Amino acid sequence: MKFNDTAPVLAPAGGPPLWLARLAENATLEATVLKRPIEGRADILAVIKHAVSLYEFQHHSYKGEIGNGLYMESYRSQIQGVPIETVVVAHLNEQGETDSVVINHRPLNSALLFSKRMWERVDERFRDCYLTGPEAAALSTASDAASRQPPCSEALP
Repeated sequence: MKFNDTAPVLAPAGGPPLWLARLAENATLEATVLKRPIEGRADILAVIKHAVSLYEFQHHSYKGEIGNGLYMESYRSQIQGVPIETVVVAHLNEQGETDSVVINHRPLNSALLFSKRMWERVDERFRDCYLTGPEAAALSTASDAASRQPPCSEALP
C-alpha cells in the first residue's frame, strides 16, 4: 500500500496552504525535482506558480501542523497523465513563518518528468535548478531498468 492510500481525500480548502501563506523573506526550498535549493520568498513564489500549474489536480490526504514548528501536507496528482505523489514538510520559525520547506515527489519517473517540465516553464534564471530534457531522459532510462527488478523487499536473501 502506498502512503497516500491510507487516508481519505480531504475537501479542497480555499487559499494557499499554510506554509506558502506564511513564507518568510529568507525561506529556503529544497525538493526532489531540484538540483539545488531555491532561496528567498520572491524566488520560491516564482517557481511555485509554475509547479502548481503542472498539476492536473491535487487530492490532499493530509494538511496540518504535526508538532512544535512543523507543518506537513501530503497529496497525489498527475502531470501529463503520469501519477505523482508529494509530501511537503515545512519548518515554522518562532514568528510562525515558514523558513524552510522540503518537498518530496515520488515515484522517481514522475519526479524526473516534473523536473524536466519545470525546466521548460521557469524563467531562464531558474533553469539550472532543474533537469534538462536529455538529463531527465538519461536518468529515466536508468530508473526504468531498475524498476524491472523485483521490489526491494523481495530481493533480500
